[in-house]
Amino acid sequence: MSEKLSEVWECYDMEINGMHKGRGITILRTNQGLRVLQPLGTSESRLEQEAQLKEELYEAGYHRIDRFIRNRDGELITCDRYHTPFVMKEYFDGKECNIRQESDMLAAVANLAELHRALQEIEPKNQRKELKTLHTFQRHNQEMKRVRSYMWKIPTKSDFDYLYLSCFDRFYQQGLEVVQRLSNTQDAFLNRRWFYCHGAYHQHNVLLLKDGAATVNFEHFMLDNQLVDLYTFLRKAMEKNEYHTDLLFSLIEAYGKQMPLEEADYRFLYYLLWYPEKFWKISNQYNNMNKAWIPPKTYEKLQTVIRQEAVKQKLLQEYQKQYPVTMAV
Repeated sequence: MSEKLSEVWECYDMEINGMHKGRGITILRTNQGLRVLQPLGTSESRLEQEAQLKEELYEAGYHRIDRFIRNRDGELITCDRYHTPFVMKEYFDGKECNIRQESDMLAAVANLAELHRALQEIEPKNQRKELKTLHTFQRHNQEMKRVRSYMWKIPTKSDFDYLYLSCFDRFYQQGLEVVQRLSNTQDAFLNRRWFYCHGAYHQHNVLLLKDGAATVNFEHFMLDNQLVDLYTFLRKAMEKNEYHTDLLFSLIEAYGKQMPLEEADYRFLYYLLWYPEKFWKISNQYNNMNKAWIPPKTYEKLQTVIRQEAVKQKLLQEYQKQYPVTMAV
């Protein structure tokens, strides 16, 4: 066992019977069940808020979450000899949701609906009601525009630069249109489903158990329209499954069985799915990398986004046929 970590877990009232590494975490087998030890990835005040949210969520009836374990001194944070802060959480014996297996994805969206229902029992804490996703998309549009401006000024352009500039207008225009439509109709999206959200409902934050599913890693929790969580999961599912229309409809309907959807909800989801998120991600990666050498993988990702664009647009067309979406301008 790691000597550095042992001095951390020795601050807790439990016996450690074994350990193994996970995705940026250390999973411990203890006399009290599975526990996870990981470096603190947020501020202390944010950590306290997350801990409180999880306790309220547990009280609301949703129990399969990674609640924090306090040390012997009643503190959430425990530091090693180098003053590196760690936290300990409950954990579960399950497997990560496979984003290419339909049964796993259906279980994940059903779990999300259950999670959302419990989160709606928690009163928001004195925050101004706003559509955070709108502000995020506005910022993303500005970042894409900055990348293009930078590329224009480069005297010697790479193949990646030429490819990016050749498709920029198409994706950037989509981003502008989504922001405009969200701006013009945001009240309709705020008046329903504005509650706490997980904030990062990706497949690796869903553990499938023998008797259901568990949700972990709430570091990005926020107040917003809860369908943002569903969109986060759907977007990745579509990217990994070539924008399979029937799969999208099955996942939406699985969520809707527990959390019925109305016209404004379908329209909000449509706008989110329309946004060129993957193109922005590539733009952001480019903005933060050494531009003297563009990794081949980044070039391949951009090629994939361009290749998938036609099938994505076809999916959006089928979406409008399937659901009662009134396209507000």
